[in-house]
Amino acid sequence: MGNPRAGSKTLAATRALVDTLAEAVSGTALPVVDLADFGGRVLDYSDGGVAALRAELATVNLLVVATPVYKGSYTGLLKAFLDGYGPGALASVYTVPFTIAASPQHALAGPTHLQPLLDELGAISPLGGLFLPDGVVAEPAERDTRIAAWLTPRLPLLTAITEVSA
Repeated sequence: MGNPRAGSKTLAATRALVDTLAEAVSGTALPVVDLADFGGRVLDYSDGGVAALRAELATVNLLVVATPVYKGSYTGLLKAFLDGYGPGALASVYTVPFTIAASPQHALAGPTHLQPLLDELGAISPLGGLFLPDGVVAEPAERDTRIAAWLTPRLPLLTAITEVSA
């Protein structure tokens, strides 16, 4: 999760999405990483903790890559973290790009900016991305309804992906 502010609404929304995905495929809780906990360490490629996190995430089956939209794109924190990967480093990882923005005009930031970055890393995003307006994220019931509405038509594909990659 790429919000530079610890404990953000983006983090809460990411947890809700990850929990919904986990419940749909395995029923077990999945971890959520808050890059705010690492801060500037993501820029230090010799940092053992960040290197271990990158290595771990490169081996997961399904990765939600979440970010608020700042200035029309993903955060610098997320970019700095992802820059630590080489081209194709996420080639075996299915991803869900997840963006949150105050303005509906930024709904295309995920497919226009975040998805090409994930593509460069070799990640696969067959479920497509999810965009939620900031106002929806602030209302847990509405947020969860929107997440469920996004996931419902994707459940067969999600199930197939997790069965194949298991």
